[in-house]
Amino acid sequence: MIFTLKHLAFILKTDLDILQNIILNIDTYYYSFQKEKINKDTGEPLLDKEGKVKTREVNATKKELKQIQKRIYKLLIASIKLPDYAFGGIPKRDNISNAKYHQGNKYVFTTDLKSFFPSISHTQVFNVLIEHGFSPSVSRILTQLITYKYQVPQGVPTSTFIANLVFKKTGDKILDFARQNNIKFSIFVDDITLSSKIDFKDKIPHILDILKKDGYKISYQKTFYKTKNPIITGVICQNNLIKLPNNTYKRLKRYQLKQQIDSTFSNKYNGLKRYKDRVKEKNIHR
Repeated sequence: MIFTLKHLAFILKTDLDILQNIILNIDTYYYSFQKEKINKDTGEPLLDKEGKVKTREVNATKKELKQIQKRIYKLLIASIKLPDYAFGGIPKRDNISNAKYHQGNKYVFTTDLKSFFPSISHTQVFNVLIEHGFSPSVSRILTQLITYKYQVPQGVPTSTFIANLVFKKTGDKILDFARQNNIKFSIFVDDITLSSKIDFKDKIPHILDILKKDGYKISYQKTFYKTKNPIITGVICQNNLIKLPNNTYKRLKRYQLKQQIDSTFSNKYNGLKRYKDRVKEKNIHR
């Protein structure tokens, strides 16, 4: 593990003076923009009561800070193993493998943690780094480099991993309860899924209570308990296979037609086609 600032600078392929200068001028390395909120089940923009597209503020980084954050992410990935129930921000795990994990279970509960990243404070990040063996001085610098305005920012390379790390204490409580009741549990970014072959609807209040007691807010509009063709992190999960919702295939056809008129749709079409192929591949390689 890393105990000195000199060692940290070496690992991050930079100088300590550069790190200190970035921290002193942190605002110049961030830029904010509004990003459309997307319905994870349909891929379409979410609308408010007035029919306007809902947005969320993204705080992204640029210049040297973004490169350093990418190196910090590699450092964290190499140094810390996240639990098997975490599917976001980890190589070779994604929303598709998250859905696949629950395949074959009839009863499925899904919910969404509201404002997940902003709800995690810089103090929580500092403490969790200390707990995982980084020295106080190194933890302080790392915290300053991967948090913004005293919280975990949306749109930064390290955010999903560090959010998973902070959430682990809560996640472990849910996992223990789930195992005692023959329930599978996973989290993908801010999406929580539990599933079982037996009805566990009466256990849901206790699961929600664990989350709320640890300070997490539930998005009740995105909370569902289903028994037929449940959609898990944007993927329909059936007994023998996973597949994409019909709206995804409609979008694929729409992009295919539009790319003949507007070349900007070519990237959208190719990206969505690769996504469709990955889902298909998951069904082949069980």
